[in-house]
Amino acid sequence: MNTNNNYDAIIIGSGIGGLTTAVILTKIYKQKVLVLEKHFVPGGQTHEFMRVKNGKKYYWDVGVHYIGEMKKGVMSRKIFDFITDGNLKWNKMPHLFENFIYPDFNFRQPSNPIEFKKALIEKFPKEKQGIEQYFKDIKIAAKWFQSNASSKLMPGWMSFMYNIFKKDNSGLALSTTKDYLDNIIKDQKLKALLSTIWGDYGVPPSKSAFAMHAIVVRSYLYGGYFPVGGASAIAENMVPIIEKGGGKVITSCNVKEIIIENSKAKGVIVNKKNEEIKYFGKNIISDTGAYNTYFKLIPSEIDIPFRDEIKNAMSDFSTTTLYVGLKESAEKLGIKGENYWINTSYDHDMTYEQSKNSHEINSAFVSFPSLKNPESKSHTAELITFSHYDNFKKWKNTHWLKRGEDYNELKKEISTKLIDFVEKYIPGFKELVEYSELSTPLTLEYFTEWKKGSFYGIPATPERYKYKWISPKTPVKNLYLSGSDALSIGVVGAMMGGVFTVAAIKGIKGFMKIMKEVGS
Repeated sequence: MNTNNNYDAIIIGSGIGGLTTAVILTKIYKQKVLVLEKHFVPGGQTHEFMRVKNGKKYYWDVGVHYIGEMKKGVMSRKIFDFITDGNLKWNKMPHLFENFIYPDFNFRQPSNPIEFKKALIEKFPKEKQGIEQYFKDIKIAAKWFQSNASSKLMPGWMSFMYNIFKKDNSGLALSTTKDYLDNIIKDQKLKALLSTIWGDYGVPPSKSAFAMHAIVVRSYLYGGYFPVGGASAIAENMVPIIEKGGGKVITSCNVKEIIIENSKAKGVIVNKKNEEIKYFGKNIISDTGAYNTYFKLIPSEIDIPFRDEIKNAMSDFSTTTLYVGLKESAEKLGIKGENYWINTSYDHDMTYEQSKNSHEINSAFVSFPSLKNPESKSHTAELITFSHYDNFKKWKNTHWLKRGEDYNELKKEISTKLIDFVEKYIPGFKELVEYSELSTPLTLEYFTEWKKGSFYGIPATPERYKYKWISPKTPVKNLYLSGSDALSIGVVGAMMGGVFTVAAIKGIKGFMKIMKEVGS
């Protein structure tokens, strides 16, 4: 057994959080970092996959559909520029970048908060006061989230003093999105419209924290962006930085266990090509989520007081995605690259409940990645509908690509329903379809390791913000979390989770050093 593999840091998982941590440790602290990835390509949910049909190569992203706050000079853009050496470019989506479709109206969101507010008031004039209050409260709740997260990086005494003197808006931030909207808005259609994007954070209005809703809404007030070259361009511009610094990114390897001795994390045990290898590092960082870290990677004999809390927090909410290759550009249908949110009901909680134990299509998010990426060489679309793991649990003990003919028949049925559903709202779409491939929650679980395909990790409920273990720090010395369960969900949330991981390792001065290096 090889025991001569020593690194400054070992990172389990190559999602955006893990890669961010790796690049910062490499660039600022000159550390040699090892990144271990189970999949055969790095990037986690920021990777792409390819299929060939009739000589055409089709590419789809698996988790990046659009990203907010990527304008030059904005903090999240500065960090992205830093971790990619400025080589990752961004394409801005059309001005009217969201198309919200309901039974008796459509609403297109502009990439400007003043225009957005004006358009809402014009459509719902009786709700002017509530709409104006909503835009104020979005800023307040988002600010609460930021200050709450920042206080966790402070030494105990500093955090205590900070929390005493800061304005407490936790009542607003930790109300559910539904309760908040019920208090300020009467029109059911407007409440539905304002909460349409709950799919961006995976928790319906009656269950989601208003703070999470506020963070997502605020991030898109000035529109959406997409990485030039596709989602895979993110990892492609980060991995070379790690390798140039003496580190490695190894794919197709399965981390079986974190080595813990005398209450300290010392290394990992990896299975690669049926060979067991040990790697050792000064710090071990898990980018595989709280559940996987505490239940799968840390030996069960290690006392973790909040294991039950983590288990109870998990959700089986997931998605089913149809990846579509198109014969021609969707521009033929008047589409410019905007997102389509199609809803048959004004009650999102009912839609969520209907997706349990059912394969009927009641809503869909439609994205056209080839129109968002100026370097795309083929035409693609993605049709996403909400789903639950239990709808597919019959096949949970089967293997990817070997789940049986009945599973394949079900996928064909769902694929047909999804295409027919979208055709009703985007006439002519069905005729453009040349190739399609369906991904279910089982697929997500297989590739991401997220329990039950719940790719957002710990759900963004009000309770999430009360859990002390939603943090880069763990009870095990020298062991840290990175990514979404270290801070927040989404690509930017997971990236900032990677930043906070380095700050947890290096302390508040380390965080200040990072901010100085990225040019804030």
